Amino acid sequence: MKHLIFYILFLLPTTVVFPQSVVLEAFGDSLTAGLLDYTNVTHQNELETVSHILSDLAMFKLTKDRSYLKKHEQNDLAWPQLLAEQLKTSEVNFEVRNYGVSGAKSETLYDEVVNAPPVSPRLQSQSIAFFFIGHNDLCHNSNTTENLASEYSSNIDRAIEAWDKTHEGSRGFLVSVAEVQRIYPLLEGQTWYESSRGRYRCNESWDKLFPYCPVFFRKHKEGTLENYLTPRVEALNKALEDLTQKWRNKSSRNQFFHIQMAPGSDFRKNFFAVDCYHLSNEGQAFVSDQIFRAISWQ
Repeated sequence: MKHLIFYILFLLPTTVVFPQSVVLEAFGDSLTAGLLDYTNVTHQNELETVSHILSDLAMFKLTKDRSYLKKHEQNDLAWPQLLAEQLKTSEVNFEVRNYGVSGAKSETLYDEVVNAPPVSPRLQSQSIAFFFIGHNDLCHNSNTTENLASEYSSNIDRAIEAWDKTHEGSRGFLVSVAEVQRIYPLLEGQTWYESSRGRYRCNESWDKLFPYCPVFFRKHKEGTLENYLTPRVEALNKALEDLTQKWRNKSSRNQFFHIQMAPGSDFRKNFFAVDCYHLSNEGQAFVSDQIFRAISWQ
């Protein structure tokens, strides 16, 4: 499988000469940055740990100082690093450059791209990049589905254009937005702490402790979340599919691919962090495996 992937990725026409190092760039939001990936909602979490997390999130909200978030981002447990481990062989190592920013929306993807250190010309023909963003667009956008998708497409297009100008012979992968609507029915009622001191469930995380997208939990309780979010997620992923085709036709410098999660892939409770929204290390491994499998068909 791995050798098939490398044949497809590098498309060497004659004698196969493996590069010694491949640059793997990852752009995205907190799922890529690895926020809270060291926690797990199915474990007996300590209140002291959660209190520390909440304190730092509150300080970030007040000060906008990202050092408070960085404490809780473990890149070594996030999917880009895990994917590099899956892809590497005895002949090829990967240099992971994770530019994911917690809280990022599609409009800030351009900044991630232009602020990233350039890949040296020597390594560009062996570099691959992944763009995995849009989850915060869903949280904080009350536009119609059509307007949401249009804005999202424009933002991604602008970022890809900037990336394309600074790379040559590289491969860019646009990764589908996750089906956020599936989290709530899966984790409703899930207890992540219980003792004589009290009990805390995902319900409290969504409603009070970690209210990233409080409207989603309200809609879930009303029974309207599926009908609200599904077409919006599908619209964003259709935009990614269309952009991939656009840049395949437009770019003479790089190749572009669209990565979709395998249909019917089940979310499991242990895939999620203590906030009942972000990915645990097991969830990060799931994303890495999905991308690894998808690359083999590109």
